[in-house]
Amino acid sequence: MPFVKPRRKRYRYLRDAALMALLAFAVLSYQQRNMISGEAPPLKDITTQGQPIALEQGEVTLVYFWGTWCPVCRVTSPMVNRVAEQHKVISIAVASGTDGEINQFMAEHGYQFDVIGDEVILHQAWGASVFPAIYIVDKQGQIRFKTSGATSSWGMRLRLLLAAW
Repeated sequence: MPFVKPRRKRYRYLRDAALMALLAFAVLSYQQRNMISGEAPPLKDITTQGQPIALEQGEVTLVYFWGTWCPVCRVTSPMVNRVAEQHKVISIAVASGTDGEINQFMAEHGYQFDVIGDEVILHQAWGASVFPAIYIVDKQGQIRFKTSGATSSWGMRLRLLLAAW
């Protein structure tokens, strides 16, 4: 391999980093193509614990679509659990079994956030087809941010704070 000057090597690293960022952006954009924007659909249901829960105006809320079967959700859910200590979180477990099975999974992992079991209706209404899918809904009921795939707790908190403005 011929000798590569340090300056050229730096440009190659920069080029490669830019190409990787562009590829990541394209993949994320493709994953989010069906996720809805604008006004959040109504969300009113009973949790797996039998408690009523609803998405209400006047409160910034993180809406989290996930599955017990989803490997990326296993990375994201502990962070959602930490965010739920300070912010309202409504989670929807998609195709994850009965309420009892979901409750057992929640207990085994120490998750404290509210969860609704969903087989078909809710995730389709929101356009969530890649999991995890996260929506940040502002006080006026508008979806301010949406993302799919792994994310961090500080990223979720930052979006929640921005949505509160």
